[in-house]
Amino acid sequence: MSHPQGLTLGELSPGVNQIELTGDGFSARLSLLGGQLLDYRRDGEAPLFYLSPQATYQAGKAIRGGVPVCWPWFGPHPAGSGQPAHGVARQQLWTLADAGRDGEVFHVKLAGPRHGELSANLEYRIGPDGVEIALHSRNHGAQPQTVSAALHSYFAVSDIANVSLSGLEGAPAHDKVGDAHTLLPAEPFRFAGEVDLVAYSAHPVTLDDSGWCRRLVIASAGSASTVLWNPAPAKAQRFADLPDEDWRCFICVETANAGDDARTLAPGAGHTLSCRLHFSRAD
Repeated sequence: MSHPQGLTLGELSPGVNQIELTGDGFSARLSLLGGQLLDYRRDGEAPLFYLSPQATYQAGKAIRGGVPVCWPWFGPHPAGSGQPAHGVARQQLWTLADAGRDGEVFHVKLAGPRHGELSANLEYRIGPDGVEIALHSRNHGAQPQTVSAALHSYFAVSDIANVSLSGLEGAPAHDKVGDAHTLLPAEPFRFAGEVDLVAYSAHPVTLDDSGWCRRLVIASAGSASTVLWNPAPAKAQRFADLPDEDWRCFICVETANAGDDARTLAPGAGHTLSCRLHFSRAD
């Protein structure tokens, strides 16, 4: 396979390769472990994603940061113990299926793992204005299959206290910390304490970071749920792959098919979960 100008292959760790993209004014890195986007940044700006300095790059383990792919289930396996949380996609090796360049925009296709009769593929479009990610699922079996998934984006922030999210006002939500069903506040959402909730909304979400004077718009398709997550101090200390104080450096805003938004695929049917992350002018 020939590669477009600006795309190179490198080794992230023994047995784990990465794709490096260098464009006019921006760069990005993709890991073939998990098929996930690790880094995107525009020249002279802070990175879009948080990547833990203690992340592990080893097959069978998830990488802490970037955009892990939760598939084909989100959260605990619905049938119980013995299966990894958030599915198998983020712990397995993916393969580069195709790559090209349309002007300043790279497009990369990755072929993912099979799980039973389900398959997964990823498409990335990465350019100077931001990132688009599409996760394609297909049921190759003779029986219906239920899929839940998430593009588990760890967005880098100047400080969690400087961040607000708009677009989810008044949305119904499942607060998993308190195991309660509620409505989100009528004002922009701010992270206070541990946050782990599924908001049922298909509206675009705008992330405002006053510390970096940055505004990011997160638009989704094939999704009617958004997951918000941050471990806060006490829980962060339990993660070996996360520095104790780095909970302040990111928030997770995940385009998802989570909870009641799981999708049942008929035999032969597919579903695409996608997000577009683009920069907007901050006031």
